[in-house]
Amino acid sequence: MPWEETHQARQERLLRQMHGNPRVAYMLQHGPVPHWVKVARQHREQKAREARQAAADARAELTETEPQPTARTRGRHRAPRRWWGWPATALGTVLLLGQTAMETLGASLAPDIGIPI
Repeated sequence: MPWEETHQARQERLLRQMHGNPRVAYMLQHGPVPHWVKVARQHREQKAREARQAAADARAELTETEPQPTARTRGRHRAPRRWWGWPATALGTVLLLGQTAMETLGASLAPDIGIPI
């Protein structure tokens, strides 16, 4: 029959082996940890596991429902339009026509009114 030791003898042997451990010193000074502390720790760990699982499920559902975006070379937004295209040409043309019209009208009206050009 193997050697059997009592609970008390085993506890004393283990305490001697763990002499420098701060947790053992705390337990000897304050007594063993109450059951509610262990239960509270288990509840916190369970809630943390459930929260991680819910976050992982939400990420998995999000990636399943939405298609993956395609790679774009420029980024997300369109590049700004260049202003010096047709609008600049149209504006220049209108100004040139206005100047030509004013010169023509001014040359024909100036001698009649007496305004030197």
